[in-house]
Amino acid sequence: MKKIVGLLMMMFIFQGIAQDKIKKVEIINVQTSALCGACKDRIEEKLNYTKGIIYSELDLETKKIEIKYKTKKISAEDIKTIISLIGYHADDVKRNKEAFDSLPECCRDENAACSKR
Repeated sequence: MKKIVGLLMMMFIFQGIAQDKIKKVEIINVQTSALCGACKDRIEEKLNYTKGIIYSELDLETKKIEIKYKTKKISAEDIKTIISLIGYHADDVKRNKEAFDSLPECCRDENAACSKR
């Protein structure tokens, strides 16, 4: 009887650990104001080298970036703030004006010529 109770307790413990691991990684989709391939490269490079982010991929047609991240290392709000500090809107987080002003013209004006469109 003690073995069965012990076995059941171990099962519950392992199940709890597995559920914690599942919750540690999330995927979010963030609407950005990116315009071109240079924007895509800039955003993905910054995010993909940020601690806690597993991957990021920007779809230029929809301007949405999919981000898989570790919730114990970084939050969704932190990610949106990083995007805004690069110079782009991130959902309801407005872009940093100084960062936006320092972007190449093709990343600020959708009518400007860009080699990465």
